[in-house]
Amino acid sequence: MNKDKIHSPYSLSATFRAYAYDEVVLAWETQRVNIISAKFNKKTLEDGCGLYVLRLDKLSDVQRRDEGTWSSDEFLIFHNDGRGYECLFKRLRDTFAHGHYWQSKQDWITIRHRYKGSRDKLPNTRVFGNLRISTLKRMVAFLDTTNLAREVAR
Repeated sequence: MNKDKIHSPYSLSATFRAYAYDEVVLAWETQRVNIISAKFNKKTLEDGCGLYVLRLDKLSDVQRRDEGTWSSDEFLIFHNDGRGYECLFKRLRDTFAHGHYWQSKQDWITIRHRYKGSRDKLPNTRVFGNLRISTLKRMVAFLDTTNLAREVAR
């Protein structure tokens, strides 16, 4: 994958973009989201969502991994600021709010959110990965316990 190429969120359906906005961006911005309060555990995420998620505490470590070869399997790597699951959801919010995602192949999404903080000389990668859209939706439902309550009510 050419990581410098400009990719467009419009490569995904309007239905998916609406889902991402409603279930991630608006949920975060309106404080409707209720993030799972358990301590972050990548094994729990892998078992519950079928996704390898790596939390890295150093931004430079995320950047270094982003510069390497990406796996063809499903994965997600994000910079953690010490809040675990909440931080992961916030990284998804940033990705969808800034349109830093695209369809890499049918039913898959690639995300790569880069941000230049006030102390940074260049933008740094905060989160990146490739995953099936169905896996992403399972992860969002896992992270936001209000999604689980809505599913039970249906």
